[in-house]
Amino acid sequence: ALALVAIASMLLAACGTQVVTQIVEVTKEVEVVQTQLVEATTVVEVEAKSFTKPHPLLGDPRVRQGIAYCSNRPELIASVYPFLNEEQQQELLMDTNIARASWAAYDGPEIQKYPFDPEKGGALFDEAGWTMTDSGYRANANGDEMNLKFTTTTATFRQTWAAVFEAQMKACGLRIVRLHAPASWWFGSTTGLRHRDFELGAYAWVGETDPKGQTLYACNQINVPENGWAGQNYMGWCNQTASDAINAANNTLVRAERIAQYKIFQIEFAKDMVRLPVFQRAEGNAASSNLVNFKP
Repeated sequence: ALALVAIASMLLAACGTQVVTQIVEVTKEVEVVQTQLVEATTVVEVEAKSFTKPHPLLGDPRVRQGIAYCSNRPELIASVYPFLNEEQQQELLMDTNIARASWAAYDGPEIQKYPFDPEKGGALFDEAGWTMTDSGYRANANGDEMNLKFTTTTATFRQTWAAVFEAQMKACGLRIVRLHAPASWWFGSTTGLRHRDFELGAYAWVGETDPKGQTLYACNQINVPENGWAGQNYMGWCNQTASDAINAANNTLVRAERIAQYKIFQIEFAKDMVRLPVFQRAEGNAASSNLVNFKP
């Protein structure tokens, strides 16, 4: 049995950072013998980040689903696991956030699947208003090129499959601008994921026997300035049905009820496509043959 899997996922910022201009009044105060006097009032323009606006590209589910269809995940797996045969590589694929071996996994017909289908992906881009141009990349009616910044770490493993992913998106007309950032920035407490400073992003998440998931997907776990950047819902995804289900699944000890709630969640997760599970990264456990009843 697989005890732990590091799930390499790609996040899509459904609600991203947009710079808006606000007008604020700034007053300068001077203390004079216990009396506060307003010396002057000036009006200045400052830039503030808004985290409630849909991302201009990724806010459209057709674009998110198009990216999923244009992603050849078996090819991504082969780029970093060339020593596995095709059958073993297929075993690393995932369609929801929960690994197939988990008691909570659901793989019924309601789960939206995203097999590699660049024609279908391209059709969704077309439908969303991003059509192919002579440059080899897509653009909208205003002539804006379809491009996204893709952020992940500098690890060689990720640079390898990210380069393959970039080529796959180019074939579908989406320009990917890769940013391989230091892990200290990407996972920092005041930068990167924590402040949702990305459009597309990738990192590994260690799965457990208990899927949990509240901090990752509940609506009240979207990290924004107003809550001090608390929570790990980095995608800015709020699907109330999914949020209620993930909370319910984590507030009962009755496994049958938990399975039912995780089923609801996984259906919504796959439909909205805010996080694309790329593959499972298996972690091995070793023990002496003299050790009895080893259960990692």
